[in-house]
Amino acid sequence: MIASKEIKYENFNFIHDNFRNLDRYFDNSSISGAIIDCGLSSPQLDSPDRGFSFQKKGPLDMRFNNQSGMTCSDVVNKYKEEEISHILWAYGEEEESRRIAKAIVERRSDKPFTNTLDLSDLIKRIKKIRTKKHAATKSFQALRIAVNNEVINLEECLEELKKKIIKGGKIVVISFHSLEDRLVKNAFKEKINIHEKRIPIIEEEKNLTYRTHKLIYPTKDEVKMNIRSRSAKMRVIEKL
Repeated sequence: MIASKEIKYENFNFIHDNFRNLDRYFDNSSISGAIIDCGLSSPQLDSPDRGFSFQKKGPLDMRFNNQSGMTCSDVVNKYKEEEISHILWAYGEEEESRRIAKAIVERRSDKPFTNTLDLSDLIKRIKKIRTKKHAATKSFQALRIAVNNEVINLEECLEELKKKIIKGGKIVVISFHSLEDRLVKNAFKEKINIHEKRIPIIEEEKNLTYRTHKLIYPTKDEVKMNIRSRSAKMRVIEKL
């Protein structure tokens, strides 16, 4: 892993901040290109101490910045059953969100959740739908997204980029699950005007602001080198 101090280019600067805060650093129409990688840090995922893994014992943390903000423990031990169910469904598309949320609330009344395996084992026991993926995959994804406010951060970043990007500039977004990809697609989706006779205006007649290029997927060789890239989707949006 390359440390920031090892990068010597004069036109390269690290900014340690949330990408939703673009407005603090850039003026409108000042960015010619932007790349947003929505992927997670593999060292963080692989470290039990960060609390992302449902297969390794660690604290129920899940924060990208472990110096501030609420933790996963706060969510599962303090949130109402309806709130937990909503998080699991909205951010993880978990079909059994209500069942899992109810089990979490019932269990914590006797003993609070203290570690990742404690939570993942409960989910594994009470889920009825079985797939090739681990039973806790969707729930852990949903809880991580909620803890780090990922959806709102991405939405606000994209809205800021609309103002910051120059004409002819490109925005490249690499997403890793359907929720992220929908956010990106909808952020730059332009309404089609309808004539009086309900006939759509053809693309050449529309005053388009953005052009979205064909979706790009990782190659077999890329997936072979990095198995976590298998779910990646890359969208390239050009401002016209």
